[in-house]
Amino acid sequence: ALLQKLRNLVCNEVGAEPKVCCARETVKTVGDAGKPCIFPFQYAGRTYDKCTTKNSYNGQPWCATQVDKDGHVVDTDGYFAVNTWQYCPEGCPGTIPKKTVPGEQCDICTDYPRKCVFDFKLEMLKSDADGRRADGRIRSVLAYNGQIPGPPIVICEGDELLVNFKNNITGNMTNVDGSSNVTTLHFHGIREKTRPWSDGVPFVSQCPITPEGQDHPKNRNPFPFPYGFNTDVDGAPAGTYWYHSHVGAQRTNGAYGALIIKEKGTYAIVEENIIDDPANTLVLQEWYESSTNQVPVSLLVNGNGRIGELINTGDDEQITAHLKGKGACFNLTENKHFHPDNFTTNYTEFHVKPGYQYRFRVIGAISQNLPLRLSIENHTFTAIAMDSRNIQPVTNLTDLWLAAGERYDILVNTTEEYDQSGMAYKIKVIGYTDQPDNHCPLCTIAWLKYPKQYIDYTYVTDSACTGFHLPSPLRTLNPVPNKYTAWKNRIKYPHWKYPSTIGGIFIADLREPKSKSKSTITNLANTQYIEFDGNITFNGLRMSYPPVPFLLQDPADATNRCGSECNGPPPFTKCTTKNPATCTANKYCNCQHVVKEPWASVNVPWVEIVLVNNNKVAAAHPIHQHGGWYWVVGEGQFEIDINSTYIKHLDQNCTAKKNCLPRNFDNPPPKDTIQVPPGGYAIIRTKLDNAGTWIFHCHINYHVTIGMAMVLQVGESNLKHQDWCTGPLERNVECETPPPPPGGGPTTINWYHNMENAERCVTPGMNVTFNWVNKDHNVNIMTEKNYDSCYVTLHNNASKAGNHNWIAPRVTGTYYFACGRFPNPKGIG
Repeated sequence: ALLQKLRNLVCNEVGAEPKVCCARETVKTVGDAGKPCIFPFQYAGRTYDKCTTKNSYNGQPWCATQVDKDGHVVDTDGYFAVNTWQYCPEGCPGTIPKKTVPGEQCDICTDYPRKCVFDFKLEMLKSDADGRRADGRIRSVLAYNGQIPGPPIVICEGDELLVNFKNNITGNMTNVDGSSNVTTLHFHGIREKTRPWSDGVPFVSQCPITPEGQDHPKNRNPFPFPYGFNTDVDGAPAGTYWYHSHVGAQRTNGAYGALIIKEKGTYAIVEENIIDDPANTLVLQEWYESSTNQVPVSLLVNGNGRIGELINTGDDEQITAHLKGKGACFNLTENKHFHPDNFTTNYTEFHVKPGYQYRFRVIGAISQNLPLRLSIENHTFTAIAMDSRNIQPVTNLTDLWLAAGERYDILVNTTEEYDQSGMAYKIKVIGYTDQPDNHCPLCTIAWLKYPKQYIDYTYVTDSACTGFHLPSPLRTLNPVPNKYTAWKNRIKYPHWKYPSTIGGIFIADLREPKSKSKSTITNLANTQYIEFDGNITFNGLRMSYPPVPFLLQDPADATNRCGSECNGPPPFTKCTTKNPATCTANKYCNCQHVVKEPWASVNVPWVEIVLVNNNKVAAAHPIHQHGGWYWVVGEGQFEIDINSTYIKHLDQNCTAKKNCLPRNFDNPPPKDTIQVPPGGYAIIRTKLDNAGTWIFHCHINYHVTIGMAMVLQVGESNLKHQDWCTGPLERNVECETPPPPPGGGPTTINWYHNMENAERCVTPGMNVTFNWVNKDHNVNIMTEKNYDSCYVTLHNNASKAGNHNWIAPRVTGTYYFACGRFPNPKGIG
């Protein structure tokens, strides 16, 4: 066997034409130099038919396959390689084609791989039709293919996914955060190892997609946008994922759905009688009064809910407290939409048979700081997976908590002893708008129906959530970590393995079933300390975004970057901190927060991040990482006030001089979203094997929109052997739509004819931008009386091109604006 540089082509088709291929320069051991590349390829007593290419050495063809130096099949983690990605519009030679089928046919697995094609469009609609009625009130929504949630995407191991995506959002909806009607699509949990350009994050991996029909000469996004991944090579094992828009509050208004990758075999840990039907998926979300009024009024399971006689209402102070994660109790008032004899919605139903194990997948499509608890009447259950990865089973659970972005797979044993003439069992979902004291509940149900049981279609939850408060004793998985006493008295590993042990089971005490080599996860590159504070930032840095997305910068524009940069030979322990001159020690700083790490393929090191939540009364921020899972090696909570200085002291000023906070390397659990305890910390480790720019953010929607985010950059765009794939996207081109301003709350209003009334809460001196496209608009400030009657005759009716800027005056109060174009003869605009 000889060593020779070859190119291993990882196929990355995104449509019939053009095809996208990314090449990785590879050093491999191969045998028999004179043997031609004929498939199936025989080597070292094994047969290979994976993605390959023909190459030559001294005029002889060579074969490169996904094998290690001993000839064993490996995934991309095992490549002896360095990144040298390139765009190959001519196609991918030597690859095995996958049969293209409509995506709706991919829910049944086959013995051959397929390319599953879905066509999606995102539209602004009303909740006035089946499939998107939500809680029964009619309001503006955003829906994929007219549905809330969007159509479920179900494919199998070995399949490739292609979603031809179009933005059909019209100009009549203004989101509460002021985001424009551009959009993206993100597959939550998918690593996108060969397609970082398909991660769907505006100004990080791509320019946002403008509405269909509008010119976009600058961003050059393909149309339709070809989102997707290949389960073989993109880091997408079987499991429960979801998809959603990554722009503003769009997912809050309905732009989300389930993504399931089915196992071709049976689940290995629990042996028999398992019914694994993706239809048994619960997608949980809180639902708001409207797209412009962020008062939570109901909970939805798979887009279905109801509201009883009373409904939440609130003022600006209550809404702000809720959005910031501090919690708020809202006012209960008469629900004018309540008609007990004429419901337009029903609760979701799941039909089961006795004597089986049913796999249920639970997705926390939660928008703000409103963790939700799930329990099932007269049933316990077993948790077998979280965030798409298997865990050692946790049995005999009474209830389960989920925060924004989290997923859990559970097994429910159906009983032979049930009341055949009785009412179906309730799957109960409850959350509390006033955390952490569990005051002011919102709740909903789904039905778990056995044969011959009946469903009470007149049932609706009351405002007190009667019957939802579980009696002790409880065996709870993933309780919200906002009470020190609960953390102190938790069930630790391995004691939770005893089914009769009562208490709370936290993430750090869970275990992955597959043994992970300690020498692997302990191959540490460097440790980053990230502190949250009252300004909802990472280390006092509020994320801003560049006009050219991070992934598409070549070379990187470091003008307004802040954060840390690590380099040097492996294990990359030399890190320097950079902050712009405008940053001061006593004020948060707006900048492009990037933690930059080198990419590696051999003896891949891990970056460790210690997340410090310094406020004992803050939200348990659910921190999500794009581009792959991290492994939770440590977690802790304190009764005293802490900060990163205190945590560093505990971790470094100790006998071993480093890493003295407790860490577990014995099969630590993988996650992509974790709640960090208030007054506590979480220690996570991420493998540096996925080149790209990956956003790392709080999954509370308001928090990420005002800048609680950073980018984990792995590799370097203009450095040989460190580059990443940008697919069909052009580098170094500014987006047509400018990036949103960080911090300070919503400062943009989309200004359209027939738009819904919009409200913004701003501070004196803040600049508010009214955005519009064509010239037939203007902006007039007016009295409350004229605003209420929409009387605009005395105001300017001249046509102006957008945009219009207004600076909030020092005198606080309520200011009213209207467009003065085309009033009718009575002066009504």
